[in-house]
Amino acid sequence: MKKLIIPLLIVAMVAILVVTGCRPKPPERPDYPAEMPCGMVVDLSGPYAELGKKLSTGAEVGAYQMNEWGGVRNMYSMKLRLIVADDGGSPEQAATEAERLITEEQVIFILGTWPTATAVSEVCEEHETPFICPLSLDPLLTERGYYYTFRIVGDASDVAGQMVYAMTKSAEEAGLSPPKTCFMEYISDDPSVAVAEAFKPQAEEAGIDIVGEAVVEATATTFVPQLIEIEAAEPDVLFSCHYTDDAIILYQEMMDRQIYFPYGVFSWGGGLEDSRFYEALPQSAYEYGFSYETGDPLPQRRHYYNWVNNEVKAKMGQDWEDYSVGTAYAAIWIVKEGLERMTPPGLTSVHGKEAFVGFEVKGFSLDLVEFRSNLQYALTSAIITRSDTMKLQLPDATVFLPALQVMRASRIEFDETGQNLYGVGAVSQNIGGTRWPLYPETRRESDSPSVVLPIPPWGER
Repeated sequence: MKKLIIPLLIVAMVAILVVTGCRPKPPERPDYPAEMPCGMVVDLSGPYAELGKKLSTGAEVGAYQMNEWGGVRNMYSMKLRLIVADDGGSPEQAATEAERLITEEQVIFILGTWPTATAVSEVCEEHETPFICPLSLDPLLTERGYYYTFRIVGDASDVAGQMVYAMTKSAEEAGLSPPKTCFMEYISDDPSVAVAEAFKPQAEEAGIDIVGEAVVEATATTFVPQLIEIEAAEPDVLFSCHYTDDAIILYQEMMDRQIYFPYGVFSWGGGLEDSRFYEALPQSAYEYGFSYETGDPLPQRRHYYNWVNNEVKAKMGQDWEDYSVGTAYAAIWIVKEGLERMTPPGLTSVHGKEAFVGFEVKGFSLDLVEFRSNLQYALTSAIITRSDTMKLQLPDATVFLPALQVMRASRIEFDETGQNLYGVGAVSQNIGGTRWPLYPETRRESDSPSVVLPIPPWGER
């Protein structure tokens, strides 16, 4: 019996060795670094420093939490190291800083925002480095045929279209005829002018006649001359755009003069998305006003609010109540999605601009040039939907997909120009001191009240 067992064992061992030797070797795992650098160019010392601080805080908190909650998971939990550069509000300085981040710091992507986004995107295109813009309305940003520029929010035409839709749809919902006349009053910076120029033809196409227009400076200390002109025109509705400090002055003076618009005031711009605006005025000054919301006007209602807010408050000394924090925070997670969709080791990936006219297949590589190019293609190809929510969890095991939920988006997908097709915000109405998102209707809360029109007179607010 022993004589039989020994030959059988030898045969079995030989068979194992033969089979093992025939197996294909697993692909070698790239030697991922513990972290890779990424950059952000934003104003921290110039005229938009307050906005820049909020944007940088959002990105810093996003990167920190992404690293703490698992990093880039298909790259063995590789972390991102965010390097924030100050452009002082100058496009020239922004371009210089972008060049430094790309060539010296060797970042894999750059975040940048208004007003220097266009300048940064030009440098990124030259160096074939993905540029992700969480906040800019400049139509040119995604109209130049650039391959490496991606914008998360809607452009000027999207904002204007959403406001026109809300003006007409709110009237219909309230059982009124659409507004017939509109006066436009807005500040003179590039984003405001861009939205105003896009608003005019869309409003007129909807049957709303523009009966007056006043372009003002954000540094003005009074808007009484413009308000006198507006009163004389007697418009049904007012289109307005302001930042925080000038919006406070405007709304205070409208209340003092008891100026009445039966279809309301439709505002957009950072002013009415800033908690300081509401803290500075009595509720009757802004009650029943409409506002375009870039982000989520009700973050405190979300189950994930404390996870984000605790880190934001530690950095800024104030609660997370600003859309700019949310847009930059979400941008980090969108890039994470792109990184995790890059071709894993052992498979093939598309490399370079040839992806748009033909395919050049190459293996996954940590070479910086190829890595940037593969990230560009991954972002171009990514479609992020609610079904992706289950793959990511908060530390308490609550499902959470920041890129969608913080921006209240149903989907993220970039078109051939790099524009997010689902980045348009919502129009809210302030009812009872709360900004309730009403349009598009899909953005409403389960307990959202109905729109209030016509606007109650001042004495009834």
